[in-house]
Amino acid sequence: MTKSLNTVLFVAASMFLTGIANHAVAGTVLVTGSSQGHGLAFINDYAERDWTVIATTRTPSKADQLQALAEKFSNVVVEELDVTDFAEVDALAEKYADTPIDVLNLNGAINTFRVGRNTHGETDYAWLEQVLRTNIIGQLYVAEAFLEHVAASDQKTIAAMSAVGGSITNVRSSMAPSYRASKAGLNMLMRTYGEAVKDRGVIVAVIAPGTIDTENFMAVEDPSTLSERDQRMVAANAYAPRHAIGAMIDLIDGLTLDDIGTFHKWDGTTLPW
Repeated sequence: MTKSLNTVLFVAASMFLTGIANHAVAGTVLVTGSSQGHGLAFINDYAERDWTVIATTRTPSKADQLQALAEKFSNVVVEELDVTDFAEVDALAEKYADTPIDVLNLNGAINTFRVGRNTHGETDYAWLEQVLRTNIIGQLYVAEAFLEHVAASDQKTIAAMSAVGGSITNVRSSMAPSYRASKAGLNMLMRTYGEAVKDRGVIVAVIAPGTIDTENFMAVEDPSTLSERDQRMVAANAYAPRHAIGAMIDLIDGLTLDDIGTFHKWDGTTLPW
């Protein structure tokens, strides 16, 4: 074999090994809030990457799109989970007690940009309490309930889906105070939780996905057929592209303990707390 051929083979092998190193080996992921939107897209993309996917939703019987994915992919299992029902969380954690979970994706939340009273001076305090219980307290409870599962895995990552609106530094209006408060609170809770579990090698990170165009609204030929909200979003170019889901999976794959102090955006840029 000639020297030049040896060199070519060496370079090719190096490129192949580098490619492997840059992509996490498929593991097990648990995603909350999987019945629609970002959660459903995460399930699809993780399944396509051959991960073992535990998809949770409050009402599996009504999650038609999620059930369709479970029928399409043999590596997807659907489980019932309401993050505010602590007994249900504990039962699911016990069911998977012997299953290492490489990535715990805390996606489930109430998005008050779309529902609920959201204006100062007209605060529905019972609604606000429900938002905070779901978007903050429920997230921590799930993270703590599944800590042993994550710690027993190879990737050891808890990724909490926050929001650009959770940045206190970037507040420029009074819009959506309940949602913003819940995401800012989530940021602090996960930041401190990251400090609490880092000695076990567990990575806790917060990521702002933005509003991802999972329904491909930007490609609709006649925008007038969309809801008023979606028309405004399209006109303002306010949607993140569909590939943001895959970008976040890649981002999560590459996280280290050094990242627990960073508020990540889906594209890898950093947001102010």
